[in-house]
Amino acid sequence: MERICIAIISLCLIIGGVTHIFDNLHFGFLPYKFAPTWVNLYWSSLGIIDFLAVYLLLKRRKHGITLTLLIMISDVVINSAAYYSMQIINDPVALQLQTLFLGFCLGACMWLWKNNCSNSPIT
Repeated sequence: MERICIAIISLCLIIGGVTHIFDNLHFGFLPYKFAPTWVNLYWSSLGIIDFLAVYLLLKRRKHGITLTLLIMISDVVINSAAYYSMQIINDPVALQLQTLFLGFCLGACMWLWKNNCSNSPIT
């Protein structure tokens, strides 16, 4: 079950990271011109940070769990502000999927932390 949770979290982070890397490669550095600079920087940095979280989940579990939760909590908070307050995101579907994934991460990461706090890689 542990491997399945790690695989689901890693896959979702990889999809997010690939999306942000694609945007930076296809549309140029800081491609989200419609967003405030700090949001543009945050979204652009996710291309690297998401992959770092996957690496840490596999090699240094506690650090990977911590980074994954920081990413997902900040992503949902910032994207909620972008949708509800700044109104720079028009489609709420991605936000709802991210919120669902955050819920999964919270439950899975709490379980992973409790059941396997070692820094050893998955064997």
